[in-house]
Amino acid sequence: MRSLSLRLRTFAAAILALIIFVPTTVLTLEKAFNFSLSQSMQQQLKVQSLTLISEFEFDNGLVQMPEQLINEQFNLPGSGLYAFIQTDQTIVWTSLSSLNQAQLPLLTPPAVGDESFIDDFIWGERFFLFAYTAEFDTGEGYQAVSFFILQDKQIFDAEKAHFASILWKWLGLVALLMLVLLLVSLNAALLPISRLNKQIIQAERGLIKRIEQQYPPELERLKSSINHLLNSEEQQRSRYKNSLSDLAHSLKTPLTVLKGTQNLPSDADEPIQQIDQLIKRQLKRAVAGHAMSWDAQLQIEPILQKLVNAMHKVYADKHLKIDWQILPPEQYFLGDVTDLMEMLGNVLDNACKAAKTRVLCQVEAMGRWLLISVADDGAGIPAEKRLSLLSRGVRLDSYTEGQGIGLAVVADLVSAYQGKLEIEQSELGGARIIMQFPLS
Repeated sequence: MRSLSLRLRTFAAAILALIIFVPTTVLTLEKAFNFSLSQSMQQQLKVQSLTLISEFEFDNGLVQMPEQLINEQFNLPGSGLYAFIQTDQTIVWTSLSSLNQAQLPLLTPPAVGDESFIDDFIWGERFFLFAYTAEFDTGEGYQAVSFFILQDKQIFDAEKAHFASILWKWLGLVALLMLVLLLVSLNAALLPISRLNKQIIQAERGLIKRIEQQYPPELERLKSSINHLLNSEEQQRSRYKNSLSDLAHSLKTPLTVLKGTQNLPSDADEPIQQIDQLIKRQLKRAVAGHAMSWDAQLQIEPILQKLVNAMHKVYADKHLKIDWQILPPEQYFLGDVTDLMEMLGNVLDNACKAAKTRVLCQVEAMGRWLLISVADDGAGIPAEKRLSLLSRGVRLDSYTEGQGIGLAVVADLVSAYQGKLEIEQSELGGARIIMQFPLS
């Protein structure tokens, strides 16, 4: 599973925080606004109730109220603001605004001296209900009188919806601005990491030997560790190169004497030649080390053409048909031309030795990999012997001649390019050698 980048992780965390923060904030503010609006409505209805109480009186035991109240909404039928007076569980007076109402509400009065407020009273529609009970002198004693004020909630609900709409709009805009600010600040914060990553890539490609730029204190320790690693690797490579160089030069003199010795058996000529070639190859690789120009783009087709022409000459007596396919036609290898010729030449040479009539070379890009495969129609390589063939000095009986280290050398070079070497059964019937190299 591929790990997410720091930028993507931070951005995802910020979005998650905003997804939680914005709705939570909206709900909290809506709740506070609704509570405040409800409290305000309770105070308004209480004032209306006090107005009714101030205008109420008993006259010979009968309820007396003016025909027109100060608040005009009580006087307009269907205005949404209604008033009721109740004694002995009976409504004895209603405001003119309730004339069009077919049925009176069922009202429960509070105790004498108490008030009650219901924020969702159902009377066909939804209402605020405020009630207060007081005692009045009827001339024959005191009687409890309850005053009820009902206010339609349509205006309240409209205010709530309007407030929620504005709240979502502005908080959404704030969230968007916060995301933009986060992206800008995130890019600024990760810029040193991007610069360090670029310098590490340059160091991998051999363009620089040390990371010299200044970084924030959190990255300076990492920079020092990378520079220490680069220095250690360079010193180790230098020691490796010097050791191989010393070994090669030490062996060259006795090897020269041995080659000039008279009356050597003819069977010794080939091993001596192989030793000489091995010394030259290892000396070359020691000098090259990791400083090979891995960034050089080599077009594969011309190199493959030269090798195929050479194989036709070497194995002219076998009359082999050597084909190749390159997809796309202009396919490139990132590396050293000598290394490519050595790897491809070894594999082609082995295929031509094993082939009966045909050899097929295919080059194609698959995802992030460059695949170079060479197949033949020979006897093939048994599955149990494929791994051992990559070991130095191991040679199959089907290869009646050769150094026996060809594929091992190829495996070393492929590994040096962070690639992979595989052996499969070919569709032609023989073996198929596949070399895989990263495209970048």
